Amino acid sequence: MPRYLKEAFRFSLIEIEKQDFLLISPSTELDLPASQTVKFAEQIRRQTGKPTLIQFKSMNNIRRRTLISRRENFVVPERQIYIPSLRMYLNEVADIRQFSGRERLSPSAQLLLLYHLQKTSLEGLPFKDMAEILSYSKKTISVVAEELQKLSVCEVESMNERNKVLHFKEKGRGLWDKVLPLTDSPVQKVWYAGKDILPDNLPLSGDTALAHYTFMAGSSQMSLAIDRKLFSEYQKEMQEFLHPEEGDVRLEVWKYNPVLLANGQFIDSLSLALCYKNTDDERIKKEITKLIDNTTW
Repeated sequence: MPRYLKEAFRFSLIEIEKQDFLLISPSTELDLPASQTVKFAEQIRRQTGKPTLIQFKSMNNIRRRTLISRRENFVVPERQIYIPSLRMYLNEVADIRQFSGRERLSPSAQLLLLYHLQKTSLEGLPFKDMAEILSYSKKTISVVAEELQKLSVCEVESMNERNKVLHFKEKGRGLWDKVLPLTDSPVQKVWYAGKDILPDNLPLSGDTALAHYTFMAGSSQMSLAIDRKLFSEYQKEMQEFLHPEEGDVRLEVWKYNPVLLANGQFIDSLSLALCYKNTDDERIKKEITKLIDNTTW
């Protein structure tokens, strides 16, 4: 192992749930940025072939958000532990949650949360009204509510025999940080096509939206987003014009309807952040972090 890694961390081998982890404790954690710690942890995993668990003496919000967005295992003794590979998250107030088997929110649950965070509060709104707003059935909203309740995101309250409402346990940025580990990119598949054959009024997405929201340079190729249900309606007549790699327009087929969250002619900023959630481009990561930090919750 390189000398700079040996000097940057203290090492211990531990076992959790019958799985070995290399516990690494930064020697100078106050001076080492979270992003750099993550890079070093990746190098250590490559060198040793073992999963790492980073131990910190303290945890601030910026460091926590960086680690969770990168799905990096970490622990603050007696306060917090985050190990997504074991579907485990224990926070400072001893709220223990087991992630769902897929470790991801369903697309309908993600849409509901993003709508609540960015458009109109769904706090205390009857299920039937939420179903109408999100173009889902009342049964789908009931399933989503049960999913979110199991994840300790919200509580379901029965107003009477026919009406139920949601009460969210966190607000604004706190809610976003809580559900971020369970979110996923809304993009199901990408096609390429000519603009003339596509439906009208599709919101701008991808690098086009990234250039609008951040200081990243735009691409000469326009990117658009389309709901998978709408895409399925047009797919047969567009099939001969679609290409998996080449075309004037990059078309993202989304797992939920981007129009419901759109900000004018662009996709919403939180969905944009999720589109680039797993990017390796450090410049994009920095711009997305700034975008989220500057969001008005």
